[in-house]
Amino acid sequence: MSGPRNLEKHLMAGGAPYSVAPLSAVERSEWRATVGAYRAAVGFTDRPAPLMTSPAANPKLGKSGSWGLSLLPAMESERWNTCNASTRECRRLCLNTAGRGQFSGTQRARLWRVNLLADHPGMFCRALADEVRKLPHGTPVRLNVLSDIAWERVAPDLFDEPYGWYDYTKRMDRGPIPPSYHLTVSATEHTDDGELAPLAAMYGSSVAVVFSTRKGDALPPTWGGLSVVDGDEYDDRRRDPVGVVVGLRAKGRAIGTVGFVRAVDGV
Repeated sequence: MSGPRNLEKHLMAGGAPYSVAPLSAVERSEWRATVGAYRAAVGFTDRPAPLMTSPAANPKLGKSGSWGLSLLPAMESERWNTCNASTRECRRLCLNTAGRGQFSGTQRARLWRVNLLADHPGMFCRALADEVRKLPHGTPVRLNVLSDIAWERVAPDLFDEPYGWYDYTKRMDRGPIPPSYHLTVSATEHTDDGELAPLAAMYGSSVAVVFSTRKGDALPPTWGGLSVVDGDEYDDRRRDPVGVVVGLRAKGRAIGTVGFVRAVDGV
C-alpha cells in the first residue's frame, strides 16, 4: 500500500494557480454544505465552520494577533503529505500535538481541512480568500501554521491582498516569493551552524533555530555568527531584523533532545 501523496504536487496538477475571486451567493451556499459534509465525515456535526484559526484559539498566533490555516502536518493524514521537506526529527518533535493539538477534535478539524483542500482546491482557495478579506487590512496571516505548502504557486493572487503574509519553511525550492510574503527558513538536525547565514539570506529574511533554553531563561545572544532574536515573544516574523537567528525554546516532545534542538551550555 502506497503512503500519503504529495499534496502540493496534486494541487499543481489539478489546475493551479487557483483563482481567489469572491464566491457568489449561490457558491457560498454550496460551499457551506460541502464544508458541513467534510466535517460530518470526521465526526463533527454537519454545520459549516471557518477554514482559518483565530488568534484567540491559538496562543502562538495570539501573540501577534495573527490568523492562520492549520492543516495536519507532514504525513499525519492517511492520504496527503503537507510537508514534503520535513525531516525525521521534525516529524517526531512536531508541535502538532502541543497545546490544544492533543485533543481529538483539533486533529479532526485539521484533517477535514486537508481533505477539503485536496478534493476542492479551487473553491477552497476562493473561500480562504473570502475569509481573509473580512479581516482588517494589515492583519498578520500565516497560511502554514503546521504545513509547508508553496502558496505562492498554488494561489499567488492571494498575496495581492493587503495583509501581513508570513510563514516558516524548511524548503529550499520556494518561490518566486511575492514582495508581500515573508518566509523564515527553519534549521533542522541536518543544518550545520555554519550554514545559518546563507539560509537566513535565502529568502532575504532570517533563519529559525530551536534551542534547549528553558522557558523564562534568556536565549544565547548570538549563534552561528548571527544575532539571536527571541522568537517566542511574538509570531509575526515580519517584525524581525534581516539576517538574524530566530531563537525558539524547545517545547513538548522536543525538550531534552539534541540534534534538531541546539544544546545551550548549562542546559
